[in-house]
Amino acid sequence: MTLHLIFASLWIGGMIFMAVVLSPIVRKLDNSVELFKKVGIRYSVVGTFIGLPILFITGLCNTHYLGFKITDIFTATKEIPYLFTLKHKIYLFFLTVLISIIHDLYFGLRSDRNNFYRITARVLGILNLMVGILILFLASQLRFGN
Repeated sequence: MTLHLIFASLWIGGMIFMAVVLSPIVRKLDNSVELFKKVGIRYSVVGTFIGLPILFITGLCNTHYLGFKITDIFTATKEIPYLFTLKHKIYLFFLTVLISIIHDLYFGLRSDRNNFYRITARVLGILNLMVGILILFLASQLRFGN
């Protein structure tokens, strides 16, 4: 559970830090595109390629620890609110993995080529942050009740 919370904090906190703190400062610099790309690549390694798999594995362990089978999640209905909420959280997690891969391996790596790649990478990053906030909301629902 603790490892899950640490990596969730790193993942969402890193995105918030980049959007709120880093972005306004770096955009004013002459080499902003290059700096953003370097920071983005570093964050991709830690946040996406290490963090998201650890979140997935620890999430499965947490589910098992609570006494649920993995298959119960995908067949959950509103009759069991906890599993129903967890199912939506996992679907959003899969969406964020997809967005992260597209952002990190395609648009982010090409963001220094032209405005299309740069703007698309930015939009995907913001979209991913919004999905992450929804995941946090569902996590709080799981913890404190629906």
